[in-house]
Amino acid sequence: MNEVVERQPSPPMSTSTPSVLATNPATSGDAALKKSMDALEAQTQLLRQDILAKNQERKATGETYARHYKGYSIWFDTEQARLAQQDSNYAVIPSLPITPAKVTLFLNYEMTRPKKRKLPDGTQSTSTCGHDHAKQVVSALEQYRSNHAHDYRHIPEAQIPLRSDARIKMLEASFKANEPERIKKAHALKAVGTRADTYTDTQLSGLATSGLESKGPTTIWRAMRDRAISRSLLWSDMFCCDVPMHAKGRGEKLRALTLIADGSKVNTTGRVDEHGAFRHLCVELCPIGAIGFLFFTHFHIINSPVPDFSVDFDNADYGEYGRREWYELYAFSTSKDCKREMQYATHRDRVKSMGYIL
Repeated sequence: MNEVVERQPSPPMSTSTPSVLATNPATSGDAALKKSMDALEAQTQLLRQDILAKNQERKATGETYARHYKGYSIWFDTEQARLAQQDSNYAVIPSLPITPAKVTLFLNYEMTRPKKRKLPDGTQSTSTCGHDHAKQVVSALEQYRSNHAHDYRHIPEAQIPLRSDARIKMLEASFKANEPERIKKAHALKAVGTRADTYTDTQLSGLATSGLESKGPTTIWRAMRDRAISRSLLWSDMFCCDVPMHAKGRGEKLRALTLIADGSKVNTTGRVDEHGAFRHLCVELCPIGAIGFLFFTHFHIINSPVPDFSVDFDNADYGEYGRREWYELYAFSTSKDCKREMQYATHRDRVKSMGYIL
């Protein structure tokens, strides 16, 4: 009664991929999407770098960072060439991409090298680089690493921020710990008259008077500017005050020229500092006389017009004290109207050119 029905086993399902998938539109679409995403990534990276470059045009950061990067590249390539010469089996490591390990070696070199390799007269410098220099080096190389990290996505070490690495932290801390001893050594060397670190009074007098030998009104004005150069100083940052001088007697005071500064290498927090200057017995070394010569050449040599010293109370943005146009004039400007702040690179080049006069 019970009829047994025999069933044939079903054939196994084929595991082979149909040939139609080879030309699946989804696959070609993924490739096109990846290409578009890569192009978008490249475009946005270029946009970011362009904005960064424009922001740095108004500052000295761009040129300073480029100088540190160049120093790193030259040193690292030279060091690798030296190691390869010592060992024929050594595989040379390229300076790029920037990684914490490479920067660690460079910082160790920066810790002991002279601040200036040689002075114009061939004298070797005895000053070494300090903590601020180390911070700037790390910041410069970190910016370059960050800007080009997308070019080395396949290298994990190139994606690590420098200051997150224990080796970089240790070296920066070491720079900071050595700073008091470094300054003490530099001051001791200057006290005994080390020619590599300071100029004598005779040399400084020569620098001051050399500007008077310049030819032409504009050249004379620049020479007087370079004598007392302080890059970011405004006209409104200067005032006079009477300073008590108890050594001369009770109630005795001495007139001083005071300069206001809210930013410097040792003041990066915006604190307002006041720096005083007194008249010097030697005319060539007198800081007040130097600024006096600058304003004399400004008004009587290049014949710049006297600015408007009146107060504009109609501008609501300046509050109850009003707007004074001359408050925005720079004492050591690169333009005759005194409205353009001198860049760090210009300041540095002018000071270096004065040193070559000696």
